[in-house]
Amino acid sequence: MNQVAKIAIFLVSWLSLFAAAAPKPIAPAAGAVTYAPHPHFLWQSDAEAKMEDVHTIQIARDENFASMVCEERIEVVSRFVPLQPLPAAKYWWRVRRSEAEWSQRAALEVRQPQHVFTIRAGSDEKEAARVMAEAQTHFPALVNFEPGEYRWSAADWTGVLRLRGVSDVTLDGHGARLIVRGTFLSVNDSQRVTVRNFHVTGDKPGHTLVRVTAVDAAHAAICVKPEPGYDSDVARFFGGQGFLNRVDPEHRGRHLGGFVSTQSSSAQPADAGHFRIAPVPESALRLQSPGALNVLTLYGDPFVNARHTDALTFRDITLVDMPGAFCGGAENNAKSYLGCRVITRSGNDYQGGHSAVGDGRTGEWIEGCEFQMLADDGPNVRTMRMKIAKAEGDRVVLLEQSWTNTDLRSGDTVAFTHPRTWATATAKVVSASHDHPMRVEVDSALSGMASQIGVSDWSGVYFYRVNPCCEDFVYRRNRHVGGRGHGVKFNGRRGLIADNYFENITGNAIEIGYNWQDAYEGFGASDVLIARNRITRCGWSPISSFSRTPLGGRYIIRDNRIHELRDAAISLRNCSDVTVWGNSFASSSPPQHGAWIIAEDVRQLSTSANRHSDVVPEVKSKQAR
Repeated sequence: MNQVAKIAIFLVSWLSLFAAAAPKPIAPAAGAVTYAPHPHFLWQSDAEAKMEDVHTIQIARDENFASMVCEERIEVVSRFVPLQPLPAAKYWWRVRRSEAEWSQRAALEVRQPQHVFTIRAGSDEKEAARVMAEAQTHFPALVNFEPGEYRWSAADWTGVLRLRGVSDVTLDGHGARLIVRGTFLSVNDSQRVTVRNFHVTGDKPGHTLVRVTAVDAAHAAICVKPEPGYDSDVARFFGGQGFLNRVDPEHRGRHLGGFVSTQSSSAQPADAGHFRIAPVPESALRLQSPGALNVLTLYGDPFVNARHTDALTFRDITLVDMPGAFCGGAENNAKSYLGCRVITRSGNDYQGGHSAVGDGRTGEWIEGCEFQMLADDGPNVRTMRMKIAKAEGDRVVLLEQSWTNTDLRSGDTVAFTHPRTWATATAKVVSASHDHPMRVEVDSALSGMASQIGVSDWSGVYFYRVNPCCEDFVYRRNRHVGGRGHGVKFNGRRGLIADNYFENITGNAIEIGYNWQDAYEGFGASDVLIARNRITRCGWSPISSFSRTPLGGRYIIRDNRIHELRDAAISLRNCSDVTVWGNSFASSSPPQHGAWIIAEDVRQLSTSANRHSDVVPEVKSKQAR
């Protein structure tokens, strides 16, 4: 064989490696037609792809990619949702990993729905529901709201407007102002529903601000008076879900303790516009003093209630001081919040409203959003904890009937977890019913797993869907200032939390793999990149991972700037394969736990090139007793 032939063979082999490494476009498939203004792009990475690899996606108006519409670099996940809507037109898209070959080009066409409906300015609930019912039977559909103001009240939790079993429906508010009581829209068993361009406030404020005027320790009570300009009907905030809590007037948005549940306490009118609140727990009473500023908040129905949806998208929605969450419900896959805002009524307020709760097989895409003074946790992406009622033979379990019971399908990975020791075993689902009780058959013998996790009776054992669960979650380029809970919380597989700004959040800015003693308790997080975030005055440990199960790990935490912290900059527990590098830590007082990074029961921790003061060591590692 001559030298030229050898070189040719070498080049063919070398090029074939790049060709093999090209990702495979999955959706939209070549030649697809979509009516969604924010299509969800999905591709399959090659087997050699690593978590830290960068994928580049291009969307163009021509097949030669000369007229580029969008070009984005994506880490960790194998999907993309464009922040800006794609106007009706024909497009081509492609993707590549690092500098390897581009994937095959795939053409798609974005179309305007043929069925267009209009809700006239000033329409009441009945007229709007009539128009929506017509759109319900004629989709793909576009429902336009005329600019103006709409004052609506939902009769029940199902909302003023309802969609069920539809595909490709867009509600465009064109800047309409909604003043609503209760839920605006319910969406069930639907695909590719888009809600955009609305400005929303509640019919009544979701919070009020009060100042403590007296503390009566002998009778476990405090006296408060509403601040000027705030809701004076303090009593209406009691009797349901809500709380009273001290706030920090110097660093607006942070809470200082003194928590009082409005379910277990009441407020009685007193003289001169004052209210007497009792009983106040002793733990809260000792933190209250005359002059202390407290926020009083409601929990109400969500703006949108969704169940069993795919690709539900919110674009340019502003919620102002709402008593309910942005979107509630369960089993919503690939939900998106793009350029949305949860904000205060004025620049001096202490509450903007509630964020969103997400779960499902595919995680949420949250980009370009602003969250101000949240009443609780920021975006909370979680798995639901189920419980086993009993075993049936050696391959089947019956689940307790609960609202937390999750969609299970053949091939899903599930975890069996001891409720006290947190020992865990995993198996694959063979079949699952959705009757009551749910009957789940798995591919592993229960007897063997019982020995592995140390149980003799399956009753009460925790049960989670591990995979797929909140996969390919993206939280990037968001701004979050102020909040009583944590910033963003993630339980699931493959997450990107990058290029965000966090400030004055009472809890930790970023929580992954978290656990909580309730139905929302998660099993852990894996394959998560936390990068290039700026964090100031947030929580005990601004970046934290705490999981009781051994299923969490493979984290990269890099290039974050963390300022003014309390316990530590990063706190890790019960996870494996963690890389922490290139971060900047700075604080006017040293971390109280004696190191910038606290690692408890962490296997394979690597740190390098982190910048910080040497007053305390970089890492403190310990094993749980």
